[in-house]
Amino acid sequence: MKVIDCAFDGKIAQELENYLKELGFSAKTEESKVIVNDIDMERILGYFLKETNRTEYSVRKVDSTNFILAKEVMIEDLGFQRCEMCGYVVLTEEELLVHRRTHGIAR
Repeated sequence: MKVIDCAFDGKIAQELENYLKELGFSAKTEESKVIVNDIDMERILGYFLKETNRTEYSVRKVDSTNFILAKEVMIEDLGFQRCEMCGYVVLTEEELLVHRRTHGIAR
């Protein structure tokens, strides 16, 4: 059994359940989670996103049975700063300046 957590988006969870049922899979929705029989979920979820033109969504595999289907949000959109060298995330520009010094960047 696989669980796809649609990040509190009940609408897309219901659409995914219907999509899977149309393909002949046994699936059920519980709030914003879709529970489906053991199949190659990564491939099927990729098809679902492509066929429903949801380019702003992505699939993350948590472990062998759990997935997260959610919109991609840039960390910068949430007010965080990211180091361009290593991807380290901080809350403020000042913290980023201090962190950059660990890379030898003085700007």
